[in-house]
Amino acid sequence: MSTIWSGDLGDDPSAPPIDVDALDAVDALAARPARGVDEADPPVRLGRAALAALPRDVKVPLYDVDALRTGILHLGCGAFHRAHQALLTQRAIEAEMSGDRTATPAPWGIVAASLRSPTVARALQRQDGLYTVLERGPERTRAEVVGTIRRTIFAPQAAPVLDQAFTSHEVRIVTLTVTSAGYCVDPSSGRLEAGCSEIQHDLRADVPRSAIGLLAKGLGQRRVSGGPPPVVLSCDNMLANGRVLQQACVDYASLHDDGLAAWIDSEVQFPATMVDRIVPTSTDADRQFALRTLGLKDDAPVSAEPFSQWVIERFDGPRPRWDAAGAEYVGDVAPWEASKLRLLNGGHLAVAYLGLLARVSTVHEALGEDGFHDFALRFMIAEQKPTLPASDHDIDAYAHQLLDRWCNHGIVHQLQRVGRDGSGKLPTRLLASLKDNLVAGRPAPCTLLAVAAWMLCATEDDENGDVMIEDEHGDLLRSMRVAAGDNAERWVDAALLSTPVFGPQLAGDAGVRAALARSINALQGLGPIGAMKACLDGIDH
Repeated sequence: MSTIWSGDLGDDPSAPPIDVDALDAVDALAARPARGVDEADPPVRLGRAALAALPRDVKVPLYDVDALRTGILHLGCGAFHRAHQALLTQRAIEAEMSGDRTATPAPWGIVAASLRSPTVARALQRQDGLYTVLERGPERTRAEVVGTIRRTIFAPQAAPVLDQAFTSHEVRIVTLTVTSAGYCVDPSSGRLEAGCSEIQHDLRADVPRSAIGLLAKGLGQRRVSGGPPPVVLSCDNMLANGRVLQQACVDYASLHDDGLAAWIDSEVQFPATMVDRIVPTSTDADRQFALRTLGLKDDAPVSAEPFSQWVIERFDGPRPRWDAAGAEYVGDVAPWEASKLRLLNGGHLAVAYLGLLARVSTVHEALGEDGFHDFALRFMIAEQKPTLPASDHDIDAYAHQLLDRWCNHGIVHQLQRVGRDGSGKLPTRLLASLKDNLVAGRPAPCTLLAVAAWMLCATEDDENGDVMIEDEHGDLLRSMRVAAGDNAERWVDAALLSTPVFGPQLAGDAGVRAALARSINALQGLGPIGAMKACLDGIDH
């Protein structure tokens, strides 16, 4: 769980519905030919009929795409799913075929349902479900065409098709990438938040709109059909995502049918997973690169770093040979979750907020600035590593590997995207480890500097006069900063007491309040580079 992962904005349940009438403009941008291509003679579109004409250095499916039957339903059709699970499923099918292109591929084709925007689903429909993964390394980019998505639908306009997929006994696995907001779960209780606008809509509507509602309804249809329940795999960036998803489905079902809730609780498997691959938002530059590389128009390419990881809790039942594609099946996902959440995701936040204050825009640019590399390493090794559960992971090697990945200039990962919604990310990625360190009596100056940087980013404008980062509590923090007269001590006191991000343990710690105020003063007085240097030199701000 880059994530870090990045999905298409259209599949973010927190995003507003997209105006379908405006989609032609989006498609026109996607269709714009690369420089040097005659606009009067538009290129041929990627599709099954064009596969044989692709250049030899473009990897294509090593199986008959037309012969691939569906066995997986995916909710969410964003970039991360296409660059991770769908791609690894292709490699799993190819591993099972052992190089025999004439063999019938294993039945693990995917029906992908977009929940918020028809843009990607429509683009894939025009391309027979095919798209390109651009694996961007520091020196070169590899292109691979993926053929595992056999059907794409826009769920709000294709309820019968989604119902058919849920009731089909051939569909043995359901996967999700809908972002943590799509689970409508109260983080303090771990239970479904019935007051969530998505859930309230579902209670009034005949057809659910939320991912949880669609899943609970579909499981109810499978139960009625008498078929074996599918295994449900959350591929979202949350701790214990399997248990969270199961509880949300049980809670949702209990609003309508206690029998269904009990059946989901006892009969449906929800294995936990940890997914990791940096997948930036697709851009027009990606479409131009795909056109130049393939000689064909691809309206739905995705870029990704070379690294990928998928750790899956063991479960019963058929599944693709994902382990042959690099996935790991384990008894307990927790150690992998913890190291990724606190080092990768926590480290990404620290780099994002300090990088934005340093006026750089991407992760790899930030790591090239003075002090960032050493600061990130100190943060991960000295402050995050001691808070991790015991395991056989080589955390030092993992931290160095992360820095190598972040320095990959082939991946343009925007700091604003990494840092947005800090209010929802800080509690698990920075503040939980801060509390652990406080209890153990360990100093955490790097963590406090990162939190201070978030407070400044959430309340300051960029050079264009726009808010530096989008944040749920940005307006509240800004109003408290103004009321404090830009006095760091008064601002921190108000923020710790009034912002639900921090909680009573941190709000009641005088040492935290003083250290956080000193960190804000250091960032404002010394700038981010100077503040990081002072932190690394052990200078009390």
